[in-house]
Amino acid sequence: MTIARVSVNWTGWPGAPGYTNLYFRDFTEGPINQAIVDGAVLKTDTWLDAWVGSVPQTVSFTVNPTVEEIDETTGTLVNFWTATPDTVRVGGDVGVWSGTSGACVNWYTNGIRNGRRIRGRTFMVPLGQTAYENNGTLAAARLTTLRAANTTLISSTGFGDLGVWSRPSAPGATDGVWYFAEATTMADKAAVLRSRRD
Repeated sequence: MTIARVSVNWTGWPGAPGYTNLYFRDFTEGPINQAIVDGAVLKTDTWLDAWVGSVPQTVSFTVNPTVEEIDETTGTLVNFWTATPDTVRVGGDVGVWSGTSGACVNWYTNGIRNGRRIRGRTFMVPLGQTAYENNGTLAAARLTTLRAANTTLISSTGFGDLGVWSRPSAPGATDGVWYFAEATTMADKAAVLRSRRD
């Protein structure tokens, strides 16, 4: 089977540029097609809209219009698709901020590999001043909004459904596997990102 890789490009922070990758297929288990690609990009855009107010105003991020179709078992690129994402977003938080801290979203699947549950993480970094409480945790109101957006992203509504890709174990291996994201959590604490190129 193949999966669609939707990339979000980030600029305007120390160490930029960077990117976030999200992996989609469809609950119908059919091959990747334009409807799945368009649905995946639409869901990603909607999800990102919820984060704008928490991102510093010097940071911009946008969905790449080129969506890559890859073989889940090998990671081999097999096709390109073109979508029409929203225009570039600019963060809406005007306060001071740290270039390496933000939030970590956990994605849980029902898949098991090597005796462990397959799960993924997406680091949303950096976040601005108003995303935090004065004790260093995430702001309660923002948590409510962002957790709801995360839940919506893994919804089976519409085309394109988010999942977690467990990559091949070594170059040339064919044991890569992808599972649908069945649940999501986001802890009430700041997360530190060391690399944006994963």
